Amino acid sequence: MRVLITGAAGFFGSRAAMHLAGHEVIGLDRPGVDRSRVDALAPWMVVREVDLADASAVGALVRELRPDVAIHLAWYAVPGKYLSAPDNMDHLAASMVLAQALAGAGCRRLLTAGTCFEYETRTEAPLAETSLTAPRFLYSACKLAMSEVLREACRISGMSYAHLRFFYQYGPWEAPGRIVPAVIGALLAGREAEVTLGDQVRDFLHIDDVASAIAAVVGSEIEGVINIGSGQPVCVRDVVAAAAHACERGDLVRLGALAYREGDPMFVCADATKLRSTGWKPAYDLTRGMRDTVAWWRTRGSTT
Repeated sequence: MRVLITGAAGFFGSRAAMHLAGHEVIGLDRPGVDRSRVDALAPWMVVREVDLADASAVGALVRELRPDVAIHLAWYAVPGKYLSAPDNMDHLAASMVLAQALAGAGCRRLLTAGTCFEYETRTEAPLAETSLTAPRFLYSACKLAMSEVLREACRISGMSYAHLRFFYQYGPWEAPGRIVPAVIGALLAGREAEVTLGDQVRDFLHIDDVASAIAAVVGSEIEGVINIGSGQPVCVRDVVAAAAHACERGDLVRLGALAYREGDPMFVCADATKLRSTGWKPAYDLTRGMRDTVAWWRTRGSTT
């Protein structure tokens, strides 16, 4: 099976390619992108450069490649900026063009990347695929709009469609600005790790489990919205404690040093029943996953 992955050099894309090694995997990414993740994880994957905003180039390349399945992961994701960046609208428009090109080239199945923040998160119940949506950011609003338009467009064209709503991730190769690498980076450098009280409840998955979940959906026939999460709630302070234990520097953690961000929801956890119907289950618990992550960052010397 020929599988096309956009955003192939990213945190998700490179790892997903590794879990699809039994297929012919071709990656797409923007010109000049850093391919260090691909070189380390899936050096056998061919990566073609294309600007997804160039409709003509995208159409020509898709017609040339004629993939059986496409996994559309490319999006603007700079930590601290992506939630309100105008780039989200550009990626929304590019996603429509890509889907049209795929349908015209005979692609039989399309997967797109969504976010748990498409949901109404002011709740204390696990979020199921049928839960109310109420995006509060431009990022999540564009992701939701993409899913609703492509659901109907794919129905009309006859292309199978699945929209993956990702919850929280961590692991090797994560961008340094996010919470887990930020804490690990401080502790490994002998600095204090300042965090909130950590009462927020989240649904974290090691990146290998995220990638294996993507592969499980590719190999299934399930359609529509699919939550990519563990279904197991964990407090942020426990995530920080696991990182500190793996670093052997619990003495440097400063719980409560930071205030909660305004509007930050206190409970965001997936109902993963639909995902688990594929036979998927996570391979990492928090302890093992954090040990793996810290070991990788030690080989890098620093997260900054």
